[in-house]
Amino acid sequence: MSALAKASGALKSVDYEVFGRVQGVCFRMYTEEEARKLGVVGWVKNTSQGTVTGQVQGPEDKVNAIAIKRIGKPLRLAVVQVP
Repeated sequence: MSALAKASGALKSVDYEVFGRVQGVCFRMYTEEEARKLGVVGWVKNTSQGTVTGQVQGPEDKVNAIAIKRIGKPLRLAVVQVP
């Protein structure tokens, strides 16, 4: 077991896809900022279908803490689907 895993407990990796108005509203930038705050890693990208897909990895409690919040004004809804 790595030192990181021992220090932080169980590690978790989640693949996700976000549907709704998520392109052109700085969603990727928002996601990167939230990940840095929580201390998790991963990637996020726009798709040609108009969704955003990504992966987040880190301590289980921190991965679980990532949630969709208010994005832009007015409030725009985004739905996260975890395959």
